[in-house]
Amino acid sequence: MAQTKIIHRQKIEQKMTTSKVKHIITFKKLWASAVKEAYELSITTGGHVAIVTYSPTGKPYAYDSSNIFDTIDRLLNDAKASAEGH
Repeated sequence: MAQTKIIHRQKIEQKMTTSKVKHIITFKKLWASAVKEAYELSITTGGHVAIVTYSPTGKPYAYDSSNIFDTIDRLLNDAKASAEGH
């Protein structure tokens, strides 16, 4: 019977790169990954998920599982109500 070799994920040290091109490439890869995870979270749980960030070049990126303006309004209103309640 043949043995199966199990390959485990290895931790990769996170460090800042000095190359602007590498920053942009890494940002785009991680952005795609984050959006995929946010989409899966919204589908599997039915929750509203929003991500807002800026690229290394200053360009804004946003993802929302529904309407980003409604989600931001809800967030701000909940935060305001919470602050007034305490």
